[in-house]
Amino acid sequence: MIAQLSDIHLCLKSAPHAATNLKTAVRMINLRNVDAVVVSGDIGENKSCWSQAKSILSGLNAPVHYVPGNHDVHTLDVSKYRSVFGPDYYRFTVKFVDVIVVDSQLLGNYDTYSAKTPPPLPAYTQGQSATMLKWMSSVAPGERAATLAGKVIIAVQHIPVARASGFPPDSRPYWVISDPYRTLEMSALKALGINDVLVGHWHNGRVFGWGGITWHSGPSTSWLPWGGDLGFALHTITPAGNVDTEFVDLPNASP
Repeated sequence: MIAQLSDIHLCLKSAPHAATNLKTAVRMINLRNVDAVVVSGDIGENKSCWSQAKSILSGLNAPVHYVPGNHDVHTLDVSKYRSVFGPDYYRFTVKFVDVIVVDSQLLGNYDTYSAKTPPPLPAYTQGQSATMLKWMSSVAPGERAATLAGKVIIAVQHIPVARASGFPPDSRPYWVISDPYRTLEMSALKALGINDVLVGHWHNGRVFGWGGITWHSGPSTSWLPWGGDLGFALHTITPAGNVDTEFVDLPNASP
């Protein structure tokens, strides 16, 4: 069982109860028999907020794995994130499950919320993106062999590749990964044999299919731009590769 926390947004003005809500989520997760916790992006607004988040999350009984979001990594500052959390894309194993962590901020420019067409990536970020995609391709042969040996392969990233039947209703490219990076990533995920991806960014718990992959969007613990409930997700994964997602609401939580 993997618990997913997402969009915790410590120090964001529109989420004044973010720290209190995160502490509640930590207590609730510790009541569950989870094997690992993933934080799928938008951890905090600066280094001080990241430190506060890490301090609160140190109270979890299970190992914690961090994934960058667009509030954590912008087009030219990924080195700042790496100095605090380590690699922004990597792999880890939980029992019989291999997890591929993808930095979705290397697959698009999300610095301008109001952009109506996908802004280009700076040359520096294009290079970082190419390196990450090359790494994913280099991992693929081993993961195919692991699948044949009975391991399950999933991925986790912050931004989904596509909308869920029109959700979010906002048409801005800010909410999804756009081409050419969408096609490049989908090819890499399929080469890895991945059927399920855990994502965040929408602050809304949803499970939907797109491109032959099931996307599990975790709810936010901090605030609700599109409605729904504050909370976290629990993903139960079977040796056969089935991923069952439960959304757990935070009782009496304030956005």
